[in-house]
Amino acid sequence: MKQPNITIRKATIDDHQSVINYALKLIHQHQNFNPFRFVEFENHEQQLFDFFAEEIVNPKAVVLVVEVEKEIVGYSFIRLEESSFVDIAPESIWLHDIYIDESARGMGAGKLLLNASINAAKQLGSQILVLQVAAQNEFAKQLFEANGFNVATYEMMMNLNEG
Repeated sequence: MKQPNITIRKATIDDHQSVINYALKLIHQHQNFNPFRFVEFENHEQQLFDFFAEEIVNPKAVVLVVEVEKEIVGYSFIRLEESSFVDIAPESIWLHDIYIDESARGMGAGKLLLNASINAAKQLGSQILVLQVAAQNEFAKQLFEANGFNVATYEMMMNLNEG
């Protein structure tokens, strides 16, 4: 069987709607994991539209798209974040989003996109790359651990309306 042609590149404003479509899928995936922790805001799609319009051209951020046979099937979003007194965290690059469409999973596109995101993070100049992964997302946790990520903290929550 022929290997598909997979390409990773920086997103342009022409890719804006595809990025938003996958960002919404990522949000819905997380809501299915835990609707108390992950919410969709009023006018969420418009807010995403405005947000990614800025981030695609932000010099402290990188939005990448992954194409299979010249069709966008996912994206990633990294950004340099300031040090945080509250989080006792140094300036660092955060991999905020990475998403591959179900139709393209298992082809190696996710690993290629992750590697490209790591390389883009190095270009932004921070010492560390940080991400969060939903506790229920076993596939993503395995992908990240297999590619050198280690657990640094656990986020925990309590629903105060229960019990």
